[in-house]
Amino acid sequence: MRRILAVMERDLLRVLRNPAALFSSVLLPVLYLLILGNSLNGPLTGLRLGVVSADQGPEARALLGALQAVEQGPGTVVIVPLDDPVRGFALLHEGDISGLLVVPSTFSHDRSHGLAASAGLYVDNVDAVAAGAIEGAIEAAVATADQPLVRFERGLGPAAVRPQEIYPRVDYDTSLIPGVVVMSLFMGSMLSGAFNLIMDRFLGVHESFLSTPLRKADINLGILLSGTVVTLASSTLVLAIGLLMTGARVHGGLAGYAALLGVMVLTGLGLLAMTMTIMGRAGHPRIAGVLNGFLSVILFFPSGALYPLASFPGWLRAFARIDPETHAVAALKAILFRGGDLSAAGQHVAFLGAFTAVMLVVSTLAMKRTL
Repeated sequence: MRRILAVMERDLLRVLRNPAALFSSVLLPVLYLLILGNSLNGPLTGLRLGVVSADQGPEARALLGALQAVEQGPGTVVIVPLDDPVRGFALLHEGDISGLLVVPSTFSHDRSHGLAASAGLYVDNVDAVAAGAIEGAIEAAVATADQPLVRFERGLGPAAVRPQEIYPRVDYDTSLIPGVVVMSLFMGSMLSGAFNLIMDRFLGVHESFLSTPLRKADINLGILLSGTVVTLASSTLVLAIGLLMTGARVHGGLAGYAALLGVMVLTGLGLLAMTMTIMGRAGHPRIAGVLNGFLSVILFFPSGALYPLASFPGWLRAFARIDPETHAVAALKAILFRGGDLSAAGQHVAFLGAFTAVMLVVSTLAMKRTL
């Protein structure tokens, strides 16, 4: 352990001598938060909408027909028929659907008698873009019935039909916080870890390791732990700035903060081990520069940090399922925006844990302890 700590201390001291690199890992994600929060708006497709209809009357069938026209036309929503509203709320809570439309049994009766007939629309407002798109699509569908829908969201006061709360309101700027935190973790992993090892080789410093009894595991774990400290520090600062800028807060008390820290540590260590696996045998810093831009694009943009995964084509959704940044963003969103619900982040944390463990083993095996 002393040998690992010695490598870690030496690596940390060298990183601290380059404050400009550390500053960029904080500044750039914050700038992205400002820029992306005011751009990148576009139509969404393929958002899963659960529909529970307790009415088989003509007015209810007309409403469902209008929804099917939206599904077949612009394709904003994909209708998921459900029989039980309780099951629908469970799917909405788990993130399997983006919205839930409940048509009461009195809908057709009230319409046929000239009374005010309303259906209930519940939206997963963790993703403000998807919630707005679903609401707009359904409002277009019910225009033929000329009746307003009642939208339920936590933070908007008691609902007109049922005073039920779902999640705190999340606007688009706030929804970007998990993405910029993960971006900071990735940038930190590219400015430390494997990059420091490559610079050591390029400058000839790595040869000093070869004259010591240090094993590959000692060198690898020392560099990775040093990089984790750096990435965790920068990403924590980015998270704090994002919360201050948007007015958001962490739910769940100490458990919520501990869960956030655990996800960030797992993500940072996993990304560092992944870059060490990919670049651990490289000998020139230009390789790191090329791979940096490539990895940042293919990992960040499909992660769901900016747009819902449901709007991606099939091949991109398949890649997103194995993208570690997808699970990091989803876990942070669940903890930050779903009322500190740790269970909603469980499967994503499990994936990050397995991914990190595999990358640690592979990166150690892939490292070369030779010139």
